[in-house]
Amino acid sequence: MSEIQVNTINEYTGASGVTIDGLLIKDGAIPSISGGLEEVDIWHLTSDFTGDANPISSNLSRFATNWEKIGTGMTESSGTFSFPSTGKWQIEFIAKYTTNPSNAAERAALNYIQVTTNNSTYTQYAANSANMYSTATSIDGGAYTALLLDVTDTANIKVRFEIQEQAGTTKTQGNASYLRTFMTFKKLGDT
Repeated sequence: MSEIQVNTINEYTGASGVTIDGLLIKDGAIPSISGGLEEVDIWHLTSDFTGDANPISSNLSRFATNWEKIGTGMTESSGTFSFPSTGKWQIEFIAKYTTNPSNAAERAALNYIQVTTNNSTYTQYAANSANMYSTATSIDGGAYTALLLDVTDTANIKVRFEIQEQAGTTKTQGNASYLRTFMTFKKLGDT
């Protein structure tokens, strides 16, 4: 015959509680165990533009269709994004392009994430490109760029986004209701 053994902890002194493996538990107070990201924000381009943008400084909006930012969120001013807190951040930049290459011409578009560490001089920290070649009437392309950034000073470390287009005939696509060209910001942990 087998026996089932059950360990029961009875705690009768509500003021002092009981400590189990270094965790203090008091009557009626179970500590919360948190997890997940404390900051996630999405910004997007709300309308199309043709040609270069250094930086993208207009028609930017926080994305809100079936989504709400987590935490304080980023602050944007004239295309410059400021962080709400220090920490290790992941920044992603996804750009959607369309072009009409005549005579089987090739078109390319590049997207850059720029960073300043002195609130003044920006450096291209991450880049990717979409190369589009077709004899069709029009062709679409896209590029993804990501950067991991240690934000140790929210007053001086900021980011912005740049588009460079070959021949100035490529359109960067935006939309007011859904994501075409957009940026995501995720705080992964403390600095």
